[in-house]
Amino acid sequence: MNDTHLPADAPDMLARIIEAATGLFVARGYRGIAMREIAEAAGISKAGLYYHFKDKEELFLAILTANLAAVVGIIHDACRQETTARQRVTHMLRGILALPPEQRTIIRLANQEMVHVSPAGRSGFDELYHRRFIGQVEEILQAGIAQGELRPVNSLLATWLLLGMAYPLLSSNHPNDAMNEAIELIVSVFFDGLACR
Repeated sequence: MNDTHLPADAPDMLARIIEAATGLFVARGYRGIAMREIAEAAGISKAGLYYHFKDKEELFLAILTANLAAVVGIIHDACRQETTARQRVTHMLRGILALPPEQRTIIRLANQEMVHVSPAGRSGFDELYHRRFIGQVEEILQAGIAQGELRPVNSLLATWLLLGMAYPLLSSNHPNDAMNEAIELIVSVFFDGLACR
């Protein structure tokens, strides 16, 4: 992203671009849209769009990175407010599933559409995703193992299993009470199934 000598309204323009592009990526996927369409949706010229992002890949990765930051903020909030692994996971799932539907769908897009991103772009985002998201969730589960909430298991595998249970809910538009029931069921199946006996 070109941030040298940005005009004063650049943050608003960037937010507008990100919002417009997010909607298009969610609706039509990475390959289904062109930069011209993103520019039109954001209400700027194509040249204006290229001023901020050198190409579609850079814009897509900026959206994924911004979304990842929001999810990481939820995890940090859970770790600050809660004391047990079960409470932290519950807080995290509630926070992620309370995100607007487009933001939740972007999490799925990060997996589904990365095949269209260059190896360097994919590698860079994968490293960030694993360090800031998967690694943080794994630390919560490792703490649960250390505190005796969970029996000793492969914490990375347990992380993938936990997130795999929640994954279908990312694109769901169920009412809050149904979503809360699903979260409680996931937490119960995961923690009661792995509880120390």
